[in-house]
Amino acid sequence: MDLLKETINREVKKRKSQYERAANDSTKSKHKKYVRVVDLENASPDASASSLKPTASTQSAAANASAKSPKIANTQCTSDVAKPLQLASSEVIKRLRARNEPTRLFGETDTARHMRLRALELSEEKHDGQQNEFHRVLAQVEAGAMLSDLKRQAQISDDTDTKRQNKLAALMEFDVSDISPSLLRTDMDRVYSLLYVYFKRLVYEWDDFLDMRSSDEQRSADGKMAAATQRQSAEYLRPLFRSLKSRTLQADVLQRITEIARHMLDREYMHANDAYLQLSIGNAPWPVGVTQVGIHSRASRETINANKVAHVLNNETQRKWIQSIKRLIRFAQTKYPPSDLAKMAG
Repeated sequence: MDLLKETINREVKKRKSQYERAANDSTKSKHKKYVRVVDLENASPDASASSLKPTASTQSAAANASAKSPKIANTQCTSDVAKPLQLASSEVIKRLRARNEPTRLFGETDTARHMRLRALELSEEKHDGQQNEFHRVLAQVEAGAMLSDLKRQAQISDDTDTKRQNKLAALMEFDVSDISPSLLRTDMDRVYSLLYVYFKRLVYEWDDFLDMRSSDEQRSADGKMAAATQRQSAEYLRPLFRSLKSRTLQADVLQRITEIARHMLDREYMHANDAYLQLSIGNAPWPVGVTQVGIHSRASRETINANKVAHVLNNETQRKWIQSIKRLIRFAQTKYPPSDLAKMAG
């Protein structure tokens, strides 16, 4: 302990003498009221260099201090390691799963996992950005066309067409001519099943109709666009099919879809388009849902009810499958044209 005090006093006296010498030099040359660090270091370079070298006494004192407080050093090290972690583990796992990446590699620490997530996010911002969904589907169509050409050249049998034909044949066995608003009031469960079969059959018929085109037409720009539109519509209609299977559609939405299907079966595509407009944007004065604009109640407030609001404004998923129903109407009038062209929708 006495040795440590002597070392400290010696260093204090040495620094004080250096400060006084540097202050005298600065006042003699420039008459300044302050001392620069450069002047303090240049005052005695040998002393400053020797002061940087640890002596035996300081080494022993530092060893004793580190031996007495190992817990403090460990906590400081762990705190330094934990500094790069800015997100919670649950958030990191959520973001990795959204990118179809493993939540943890073998022997990977939390810090390494966070750095891996950050590298993925930076690469997405740099290369991918925000892509168009239709362009992604179009790229899948082109890749599928190339794969089918290679299989044809290699004479490899592809059972995809056979499976599609079998599913279409199974759906064609059902009689969907009973779909009507009157049946909806008496037997709702049967309407759910018939709507599922009818729209599912239209999707398979659309795919089969595009597959029957010539190879040159399929490879053209319009052919690829039509195939991408069909594939995107089939993907967008999946939430509708799930809702029809689980029978969880809203009553007003189910009623409008039933009217659309009935008009399509009758080949009244103009009326089907009107029902589609009622489903998508409605005919209320304020489709967003505003029912009162002042302190006084309106006389026709009761006319603004649930079946007149814009359902495309509910969420993005519902907007997509409602738009896909419009595409099915266009395909149906192409494959099953009406007797009168005035009944066709634009």
